[in-house]
Amino acid sequence: MTPFSLIVPAFEEAERLPHTLEVLKGASALLDRGVEILVVDDGSSDRTAEVAAACEGVRVIRLPENRGKGVAVSAGVRAASHELIAFTDADCPYDLTALTPMFAAIEAGDCDIAIGSRELADSEVNLGYGWMRRFSGQIFSYLTWLAIGLPFRDSQCGLKAFRADTARKLFAMRTIEGFGFDFEILAAALNQGERVQRFPVRLTHSDDSRIRLIRDSLQMARDLLRVRRALRRRAYDFQPDDRTEHPCPLCGDADFEPVVAKDGFRMVACRGCGLWYLNPMPSEARLGSLYEQEYFANADSLSAGYEDYATRGEDFREVFAHRLAALPPEVEGGRLLDVGAGFGYLLDAAEGKFSERWAVERSPDAVEALQGKGTVCRGTLAEVELPNSYFDVVSLQDCLEHFRDPREALLRIREVLRPGGRVILVTPNTDSLLAKLQRRSWVSLKFPEHVVLFQPGTLKRILEETGFIIETRTAAGQYARLDFLVSRVLSGYPRLASLAQASVAKLGGAHLRFWVGSGSLQVVASGALASVAPPERPSAD
Repeated sequence: MTPFSLIVPAFEEAERLPHTLEVLKGASALLDRGVEILVVDDGSSDRTAEVAAACEGVRVIRLPENRGKGVAVSAGVRAASHELIAFTDADCPYDLTALTPMFAAIEAGDCDIAIGSRELADSEVNLGYGWMRRFSGQIFSYLTWLAIGLPFRDSQCGLKAFRADTARKLFAMRTIEGFGFDFEILAAALNQGERVQRFPVRLTHSDDSRIRLIRDSLQMARDLLRVRRALRRRAYDFQPDDRTEHPCPLCGDADFEPVVAKDGFRMVACRGCGLWYLNPMPSEARLGSLYEQEYFANADSLSAGYEDYATRGEDFREVFAHRLAALPPEVEGGRLLDVGAGFGYLLDAAEGKFSERWAVERSPDAVEALQGKGTVCRGTLAEVELPNSYFDVVSLQDCLEHFRDPREALLRIREVLRPGGRVILVTPNTDSLLAKLQRRSWVSLKFPEHVVLFQPGTLKRILEETGFIIETRTAAGQYARLDFLVSRVLSGYPRLASLAQASVAKLGGAHLRFWVGSGSLQVVASGALASVAPPERPSAD
């Protein structure tokens, strides 16, 4: 029989755990299959972790602070070793023999997820539930159907089983930290076409629930609305190559807090360093396909690329001339490399100021437009051949956020930059006023185009760790036509943005131009350090 991993989320459970662990230790013989018991201590202040660790054969995962049941179960899913995964509550209120038909159905291919359902006729759950708890449960079941279309009347039963690959895919989409993670996972499962089957359960003792009825019910109602909005944003439309969670590409920490999910992608904030990054991370092939399509003439420019890049050349040239003026005079007349050069508007602005102009660009349309503007290298920064210690200036204009591994990109730039050369970069700032005002509708939340997003602290850290010294850091600005500005300000309301943009164009406002803050950081840094070895980081495995 296939062994399974049994996850037990626990918070302040030092008193109840001994009995639970005794029951769980007998699960292997009871179910006639091997079991790995994982107790996830969700930041308890009592001896929960110590009690669990004292039990032979139990793996303990300690979270540094209390985050919620959803976070704890997610940590267990990531750590699980076996092809079958189940989780139950810390007081183990359900007879574990219910897992036998659950696992049998999964192994037979009848379903991908098996969930306990207290409302089935064969379930025995009369112990420990007062009329208020039963009534609130019925109301909540109706609300989950009304808000997110769940066909299950009991999404919150604390006994569920999964195929391991299914569990990892679904928990990689999780954004709810508390009790509401159950219905979010089920909503994501149905959205992904996963097969869910219900099974009867038997309550073995009075359910000493830790749920605070009024407070937790209100929080779960708010979580329902979050999941409803996420479904509308297609947050759970994850693609086949987007199933593995990754540690932070800056500090390697695996602990994170979801920020926003939409269009089948989820951005998280690393709890170790604060970097925002897509997790799961899209594949390099997926990202490369963005630039093979109509990236510079995209009708859906709020999701990727530009609406009509070619017509904005005049604005971009003036913006780039303004930015290049931030460089110190000693680099003028040297060699310039622009990474992610687009149509070469920065090279146009640099004409006559540098002895050589080079471009790295992967888009075939852009490569064609770059002809005659300097030395053009088609491909990614990692693919193209560039001379080492050669360039006086390397430019990254709205580019660093496109790299799956920004550290590797900056180390490569250190190699091609001469000693004392400068890097000038502009990248979105998650701490900007624009980001705070627009929140989940922030224009820089373009997925999967932007895979990492920085704020001043994380940008400083990655530059210093790759051998750069920041000389200047300012808020970046740009010229914006009124129609473009309106579309970006209203980016969270696509229909209204489209209507407003069309109205501005009809009134002749498209020709009005303003210098505005872009919500990005502009940094000039010196590659003054001789050589830098990347710090040790935990493996993605």
